[in-house]
Parts: sequence; C-alpha cells; structure tokens
Amino acid sequence: MSDQKRRSAGAATPRARVKSGPQTRGALEERPQDSLKDRPARAAGQGGQPVSIKSLTRLTGYLIRQAQLWVFNDFNQRLAPLDLRPVQYSVLSVTRENPGLSQMALSQVLGIGRSAIVPLLDVLEARGLLERTAASDRRSHALHLTAAGTALLERADALVMEQEQQLMEIVGRDSQQQLLSILEVFGRRG
Repeated sequence: MSDQKRRSAGAATPRARVKSGPQTRGALEERPQDSLKDRPARAAGQGGQPVSIKSLTRLTGYLIRQAQLWVFNDFNQRLAPLDLRPVQYSVLSVTRENPGLSQMALSQVLGIGRSAIVPLLDVLEARGLLERTAASDRRSHALHLTAAGTALLERADALVMEQEQQLMEIVGRDSQQQLLSILEVFGRRG
C-alpha cells in the first residue's frame, strides 16, 4: 500500500514526534525569558552549538505546520485506544451531521480525492462504523453511521473535547478564540 493510500485511510501518523501533556506546554507557549523565535532547536550543529531556527519561526506556514504536528500527534495518542485517525474522525463526524451524504460530496467537502475516499470508506465500513446504501441515481452511495459508528464517535468526541480544553489551556481562552477566528478562513475554503 502506498504512503498516500495509508494516509488517506488514516493509517499514517505524522513523522515528527511531539509528546503531549503538561511537560509540553512550553512547546507552544511563548515565555518572556525564552521566546519561540529565539529558542534554538534541540539538535546540536557543528561544534556542539545549538541549531538556530529563527528564520523559520518568523514564517506563519512553519508555525502552523508545527502546531498541526503537535495536534495530530496528540490526537493520535488520545484516540489510539479507539483505533481512529483524524481523517476517519472527520469522515464519521461529517456523516453524522449529514446522514445520506454521497461519498462524492464527502470527498469534496473534506478535500479527499475520489480514489482515496473509497479505501477510506472501505475501512470504516469493514469496521462496522458506517454503511453505504444505494442512492437515488444508483451510481452513487449514501453514507450513514451505524449504531457502532455513532457510539464510537461519541467516545471520540469526548476525547477530542479534552484535546480542545488542553489547547485552550496552552494558548489561553482569548487567544484560542482569536486563533479559531483566524483559522476559520481555511475551514471555509472551496
């Protein structure tokens, strides 16, 4: 199975490892004596000198990617007991909100290619979490959560809310609201 297919089926995990929990609060939190842009990377360069990443920490894209890696790693750790990946959670969540949604519409709204959505749905269907039924035009399938899918998603929702709470503790309530407002732009794309 290719790396792309594993990722679309939710089997791949982020390459960068960032531990979650209280010990990592400083990883996303800027402290006056140790600002993020001045903090060296943990690796040592020539002569044992810390590796500087100042130029990267001035780039929005780099910082967003670092935040994404932390969030995905934390998400994967939290939901590992449920054997659920971020893309699978998204599929189940959107299906719950839109019973009978076609797999084509799901593919479009989540930005998952047609060829990648089918194996992803195959995995979730094989686990008994969702079912595909014939839609009115007979060429497409309508998606519905099963009782098992609904129950698993409720358990996952509780864990995701714990992660949201931890993020709010890291960045602060006001900053979290600002962050959501800013990032909403990307959630509305398309």
